[in-house]
Amino acid sequence: MARKGRYILKFISGKYQGGEFALEMNQELIIGRSSELEMVLIEDMVSRHHAKITTTNDEIFIEDLGSTNGTFVNGEKITKCKLKEGDRILIGTSIIKLVLEEFDANQPPPPPQKMSDSVLPAANLTSMGARRVAQGGHTSHGGTQSGVLSGMLDQLPLPDLLQLFGSSRKTGGLFITTPGGSEGCIYLREGRVYGAVINGNFDVPVEKSFYRMMCWSAGNFLLDTTASHEFANPINETVESMLMESMRIIDETHAIGEDVPAYEAIFRIDLPLVPKLRDLSPEQLDIFQLALAEPSMESILNHSEMDDIETTKAVVHLLRNHYMAVV
Repeated sequence: MARKGRYILKFISGKYQGGEFALEMNQELIIGRSSELEMVLIEDMVSRHHAKITTTNDEIFIEDLGSTNGTFVNGEKITKCKLKEGDRILIGTSIIKLVLEEFDANQPPPPPQKMSDSVLPAANLTSMGARRVAQGGHTSHGGTQSGVLSGMLDQLPLPDLLQLFGSSRKTGGLFITTPGGSEGCIYLREGRVYGAVINGNFDVPVEKSFYRMMCWSAGNFLLDTTASHEFANPINETVESMLMESMRIIDETHAIGEDVPAYEAIFRIDLPLVPKLRDLSPEQLDIFQLALAEPSMESILNHSEMDDIETTKAVVHLLRNHYMAVV
């Protein structure tokens, strides 16, 4: 059966998250805040005439129209460039993905979702998480909704998101809420990471909190450009350098196996204990003692004297050999 498709501008983050705009070929589309335009984005960070998308029979181009805050494609500030499927465009607080939607040639194309109906309830979860993290020391500088950008990690993975914010030199707090209920924040200043915290525990070194969050693959995010926090031992690293170490940690975590417990996991230790404690190494025995004191993955990671990878290996060994189990 014959197939054909059309290109869609899909809003994966920001005020219009979930909205779609179908492109037509041989079209010139102006994007901006001005009410007479076909694609109107009403927010302070968008210029009246912000950017132009031009389509031909087989090519799509985007051009910045001298906007105040710039137009970014895959994290790079552009003047004019060619777009391809999968590219991510940042305009104001909206991240827009170019997708190819296929449909049956014998059926009419499905209507795109209206941007006015596009706000997803998931963003509210992240806002609630941001407020709870705020109670633990986050500071807001009186910004407005124009400084807030939100979305979902399954649409925009955390490494891609941070790379985009690093390239566009964003400042603020990137709040993250996971399906398991963990809440974290990565703090940026001009595109550089200087702090991170999970569940309001500012005693954990910022590097550990950052790398733990990088293993989160699901949840909601919110970038508040007015957010900041003063850390006793801040770092000042580029997103790129932090991401390189993150990829190593993620790879090593995946190599341990598919049964690595979630960060929110709670453990159960059944007594009397059947396996023998003498069969454990000193390091594994230390982790078992931590689990006896407070049987949660988060607490064990926070209190272990080993790094997170070695601690996780010890936890997995205890689980596989039935010293404890996930509740």
